[in-house]
Amino acid sequence: MSTVPSSPPAAVAPHAAADGGRRPDRAALGRQAAFAATIAACGLAWWWLATHHMVPPEHDAPAAAPATDVAAGDVVVLPAATTGIEVAAVGLRSLRGHLTVPGRLDYDARYRLDYGAPVDGIVSRVLVQVRQRVARGDSLAEISSPDVGTARDDIRRREADQEIARHAAEWTETIAGNVDALLAYLARRPSLADVEAAFEGRVLGAYREAILGAYSRLVFVEKVSDSTAQLGAGGVLSGRIVEERTSNLEVTRANYLAACEEAQFAVRQKRDQARAELAQADRLVQIARENLRTLVGSRLDTDVGGRGSGTVTIEEEGEVGTGATGATNGLSTLVLRTPFDGLVEDVFVARGERVKAGDRMFVVADTGTLWVRAQIHERQWTTVEVAEGQEVRVKVPGAGDHDTTARVSHVGATVEADSRSVPLVAELENDDAHYKPGMFVWVDLPQGEPREVLAIPAAGVMRHQGEAFVFVPAGRDEEGRPRYRRVGITTGIEEGGYVEVTRGLAAGDEVVTTGAFTLKSELLLEDESAPGAEGGGG
Repeated sequence: MSTVPSSPPAAVAPHAAADGGRRPDRAALGRQAAFAATIAACGLAWWWLATHHMVPPEHDAPAAAPATDVAAGDVVVLPAATTGIEVAAVGLRSLRGHLTVPGRLDYDARYRLDYGAPVDGIVSRVLVQVRQRVARGDSLAEISSPDVGTARDDIRRREADQEIARHAAEWTETIAGNVDALLAYLARRPSLADVEAAFEGRVLGAYREAILGAYSRLVFVEKVSDSTAQLGAGGVLSGRIVEERTSNLEVTRANYLAACEEAQFAVRQKRDQARAELAQADRLVQIARENLRTLVGSRLDTDVGGRGSGTVTIEEEGEVGTGATGATNGLSTLVLRTPFDGLVEDVFVARGERVKAGDRMFVVADTGTLWVRAQIHERQWTTVEVAEGQEVRVKVPGAGDHDTTARVSHVGATVEADSRSVPLVAELENDDAHYKPGMFVWVDLPQGEPREVLAIPAAGVMRHQGEAFVFVPAGRDEEGRPRYRRVGITTGIEEGGYVEVTRGLAAGDEVVTTGAFTLKSELLLEDESAPGAEGGGG
C-alpha cells in the first residue's frame, strides 16, 4: 500500500484551481455583452429619430415666415360647407391709449337714504317691508312723539297770533287810506253835508270825530267871521268885538290844522306799527316751523336733481282726523315719507318699539344711477386726461364682463393721504338694475392724443396661455376645404372694439373676425388629439 504513487491527487489540485479562476471571467464577459447590446440599441434609436423626425422632408419646409415660425399644427382645416366665417383687412385706425385703474360700484349718495329716527318716540306703525318698491311721498312709518306735538302746538299758537296781527294791519291800512282821502277832500272846502255823503260807510275810526269836529267848528267860525265883518263895516258892532271874532277864527283854523296833522301822523304811526307786528308774527311762525323741521331733521323745500327732496318729508300740520293711511293722526304723530322713488333695502324697527333720535329705521335707495368710484395714483395722475362730463369706459367682471360707459361727475381736488391717490366719481346708468353696488370694476381712462396705428377688430384676437394670435386665410387644400393659419401677434392699444397690432401682421392682411373662436376650438382639439408631438393640421 505504501508503494501507491501520489501523483494523481497532485494532478487534480491544479485542475480544480484552474476551473475556479475561469468563473469570474465569464461573468465579466456577460456584463460586457449586455453593455454592448445597450449601446447598439441606443445607436439604432438615434439613427431612426434622426432619419424620421429631426430632418423634415423637403416639401414640408415653409417658403417664408412673415412674422413668426408657423408649425403644421397651426393650420386648421374646416369642411367645405362651413359658414359663419368672416374676415376683415388690417388697416390704419385712429386709437387713443388708456390707463386701466380699479374701482367699485357704489350707491349714488343723493338717492340713498339711511334714515334714523328723527325724535324720541314710539313706532306706532310700520308701513313698508324689505324689497318693497316705493314712490316719492309714500309713507314709511308713523312715530308718536310728545316733542313733535309740542312743536306743532307752538306753530298753531304762532299762526293764531299771525292771523290777529294780519287783521290789525289790514284795519290800520284801511283807516290810514281813508284818513288821507278825507284830508284831501276837505282841502277843497266842501260843505258838511257833502263830506258826510262822500264818506258814509267808510272806516275812519276815532279820526272821524277829531277831524270832522274841528272842520265843523272851522266852518261855523268862518260864517260868524263873515257876518261880523259885514256888521262891523256898517258900524253895528264895535271894533273890539270884530277883533275878538277875527282872532277866534285864526285860533279855530289853527286847531283844525293841528287836528289834521295829528290825525295824519297818528294813523301812519299805527299803520307802521301794525306792519311791524305782522312781520314779527310772520317771523315767529317761520321760527316755529324751523324748530319743528330741526327737531325731525327735515327740509321740506329741498329738492335734489329734480327727483325729490333731499330728506324725508314730514307732516307739518298733524291734523286730527283720518289720514291717507286710514289711521287717526294727532299733533304728536309724525309720518315719515320717502323723498324719491326707490326700493326699501332694509327695515330695522317693528311696531310698538321705542326709538331714540338717531336709531336706524330704514334704508331706501334708488339704484337707477350708480357711482363708479376709482382711484388714480398720484404717479399716474399726470398721464391721464379726465374732466367733468367726460365719458369713460367701464368693465364689470361680476356682471358677465359687461362693457359700458359712465360720465365723470367729479374729480377729487386733493390726493388722499392713505392711498396717495386722486378719487374719481362717475355716474353709471343702471335702469335695468343689471349692476349692483359693491361690484368690482375696471375703469379705462384716456391717455395722450389719438394716433394712427395698424388695427384689427378685437373680436378677431384670440388668447391662449398668455399669447395673442389671429387666424388668417391660407387657401384651400386638395379637397377644396378652406384652410386657416394661426399667426402670433403682439397687441397694443385697445379702444372702441379695435386692437392695435404692433407685430405679426401688415397692412392689407386679412384676419378672421367672426368665427375666430370656432377656429381656436378646432385648433385646441387637434392639439389634444395629437399623440405626443404636434401633428400636421392639413
